[in-house]
Amino acid sequence: MNYRNITYLLNLMVCLFLLQGCASPAPVKQAYDFGSIPAIGSTGLSAISTAAAPLTATTTANFAISLADINTPASLDGTAMLYRLEYDNAQQTRPYSQHRWSMPPAQLLAQRLKARIAGAGGSVVSSRDGVSNLPLLQIDLDEFSQVFSSGSASSAQIQLRATVIKGRTLLAQRSFSRQIASSSADAPGGAKAMMNASDAVIADLLAWLNAMALR
Repeated sequence: MNYRNITYLLNLMVCLFLLQGCASPAPVKQAYDFGSIPAIGSTGLSAISTAAAPLTATTTANFAISLADINTPASLDGTAMLYRLEYDNAQQTRPYSQHRWSMPPAQLLAQRLKARIAGAGGSVVSSRDGVSNLPLLQIDLDEFSQVFSSGSASSAQIQLRATVIKGRTLLAQRSFSRQIASSSADAPGGAKAMMNASDAVIADLLAWLNAMALR
């Protein structure tokens, strides 16, 4: 075999290799939700912030309330899973490229909150249902991201503001913040920590709403 034939075969092998690479399927994006709701009293949270009022076997929701659509900044309108690098421009949120939420964070949180209230014996309807005689719960979700303190440590962070009004009367308003350590510094660990942080915030909300004795 002469030099020309060898060169031809080598070029052909390179082309076949490149074509095979081009034909490879694109990586499949992973979608996460909050999973099934654990039994009351088994939240399994590892909080690194102040302790919340936990959901226990005797926790009840002694109220009926209407829930408005949760307000979010534009960065939380979609299904992107956001994270921050605390050690490299903490003011910038970045999306994972191959991981996302199954629905926008506001919808995930609202779905979880409704299920928690109903499971604890309370009543909750959407403000879209047109029920006018119930107190209205409005939530502004300001932060919903995984924060990396280093390349090997991260935590889920949620910040929101809750307002309860009835008619034209402001009944109460309070800010809530939870930070839950991730089991691993990656998207799967962050998704689980965000679920736990959401459950912790909801436990705080239920305790606050119960204290108001809404009717």
